[in-house]
Amino acid sequence: MRSLLPVLFCLLCFCSPVHADAPTPAVPATFNRPLVATLLPSGAKPPTIDGKLDDMIWQTAPHADTYYDPQTGKPTPDLTETRLLYDKKYLYISFYCHDSQPDKIVARETVRDADLDNDDNVRVEIDPFLTYKFNDYSLFFVNAMGTRRSQLSGGRAGKVEWQGDWEASTQRVADGWTAEMRIPWEIISYPHSDKPMTMGINFRRKHQRTQTQSAWSDLGPQGFNEREGLWQGVQPPTNAWRPRLSFLPYLMPSAYRRGGNSQARVGLDARFQPTPELTTVGTLNPDFTSVEGAVEGIGFSRSERFVPDRRPFFLEGSNFLGIGQNYELGSMFNSARIKQMDAGLKAYGKLTPNTTLGVLGTIAPGTQSNFVGQIRREFNATSNVDLMMIQRLSPGEDNTVLVAAPRIRRGKWSLNGQVAQSFGPGAGGRGYTGSIDLEDKNFFGTVRYRQVAENFLNRLGFIPFTDYKGFTGYFNHSVQYRKGFLRSVNVDFNPDFDWHMDGRPFRRRASGSFGIETRNDLGFFIFGDGGKFDNDTDLTFGGGITVGVTNRFRQYGIKFTTGKQANLPYSSFGPSFSFRLGKAFDISYNSFFQSYQGFGQQHVMTFNYLIDQYRSWGGRMVINNSAVNFYLSYRNAGRKGLDTYFIIGDPNAASFVQRFLVKFVFAI
Repeated sequence: MRSLLPVLFCLLCFCSPVHADAPTPAVPATFNRPLVATLLPSGAKPPTIDGKLDDMIWQTAPHADTYYDPQTGKPTPDLTETRLLYDKKYLYISFYCHDSQPDKIVARETVRDADLDNDDNVRVEIDPFLTYKFNDYSLFFVNAMGTRRSQLSGGRAGKVEWQGDWEASTQRVADGWTAEMRIPWEIISYPHSDKPMTMGINFRRKHQRTQTQSAWSDLGPQGFNEREGLWQGVQPPTNAWRPRLSFLPYLMPSAYRRGGNSQARVGLDARFQPTPELTTVGTLNPDFTSVEGAVEGIGFSRSERFVPDRRPFFLEGSNFLGIGQNYELGSMFNSARIKQMDAGLKAYGKLTPNTTLGVLGTIAPGTQSNFVGQIRREFNATSNVDLMMIQRLSPGEDNTVLVAAPRIRRGKWSLNGQVAQSFGPGAGGRGYTGSIDLEDKNFFGTVRYRQVAENFLNRLGFIPFTDYKGFTGYFNHSVQYRKGFLRSVNVDFNPDFDWHMDGRPFRRRASGSFGIETRNDLGFFIFGDGGKFDNDTDLTFGGGITVGVTNRFRQYGIKFTTGKQANLPYSSFGPSFSFRLGKAFDISYNSFFQSYQGFGQQHVMTFNYLIDQYRSWGGRMVINNSAVNFYLSYRNAGRKGLDTYFIIGDPNAASFVQRFLVKFVFAI
């Protein structure tokens, strides 16, 4: 009977009635706030993007003010005023961020497209297709010192010719700070229509001193996107679309001091947009040796460790090729599994306003070819289904996996499911999972059933364990405080009760943690984890403390664990720090010491000296026990035109390689 539960769950998800035009219940006036689109008058002078807000044209723009604190549902004490205009080329947005303590405004980040979350910043979120799905959003950020960051729908490569350029400027004023943005329509994917349309829009402000992420149209503490604002009567440009083709060829000569051959590699990346909503990217003879990969940890683990992929070709459009997390069955597609390729092709985007597509193919002749395809159908703002095919063709390793993943949410409750079937030599098994989730104001809870056959094989995925069935849960209570000594409290609890497919006990364990952050930027947490894993007993506890939680330019911390793992004594600790020397030299250090059947250690130190926003020196040293690797690099990149890189060493080797390479990336 238990084995039928996931099948019944998935049938329920597929068969539940969903209607795109179903009536929605009345919502508070703070949700779905309307904003009337206002076209810049013919002949009027557009605002100058200098952050000063003194252009008279702003007086004709509609206001989007009164921002709401998602924790309280009430207006924030410090007023934020936003105005929006547009013409046939650009969107123009202004922000006036009032602050009762302007001397405590925080703006430290100077690198374009870096994380601005720990600075005072504002952002505009545009949902052109009104799907309420994050993959379709284009986001534009600017911090209080004018540093920009963008996240365009579908993902874009870092080269500005592909990503698209836009402008922003800021000013400090007596009672806060101001910002202006000018965003070209041509870098935004949007539906083409001769009639006025409604787009989704929202404006947000991060108040670093209070750690408040306020929004003009309140999404609530759960962040439900269907509550975003509505930009009504928009008439974007309707010029005849011309397909766009661009190239990024590279040349990379390299030389080895000893035992290696000097060589010069050439390759090509190409981007083609046949429609405004669909993008294709191809690569020929790609080079990944100059890409700094993530460092795999050495901490105790019974499964393979997940290491994120940082290679640009695989990152672009990656949101369209992903089903599953490790707490479900696992990640159905993990691009890091593709180690070899001579050529690759990717396509992603929208086939219709409610249907998205992602396709990836790579080939290494005589060795392997890989294919991944995913299609998502949106039924309404909170219901969708994903279908996915993952395939590797390689001598003796042919493998195909088919996946279906439906999701339904009604208010605070949601049902999520996955069914996956594998085929090929050594494969043939199936995996199921289904969960019931509750997202309340400060609480998230889920109860999940999982079942993975012993012969479920996915050569392109990350599936931590097979041969088990059972239940897991996760419960989290998180509260933010706007006054007093405590800034936040976080408590979570995670039990697992699994059996092998033949009925033998597998996991009977539970873990929990408690953490706080204080108003003076101090973080503290403790945790415990214990139970049985097959015939082994685990029981560990530990904790950590961080000074400067929200300031990566002056942050120190240490974490420790003690107890036993797999019946044996275990202990570990890891100090870390990051800080900035002067105004441009950043250093970070993370270490890990482990005592378990011997002694192990890992140290990772990175540094970066910023000459300006385009030029920098950088490097990293990694020590894994007795193996030492380091590299040094110089980059001149980020503007239009030629990008140049110099690298001494190999960023991802196990030990130092005496190599020097130069890489030139051209834009055509």
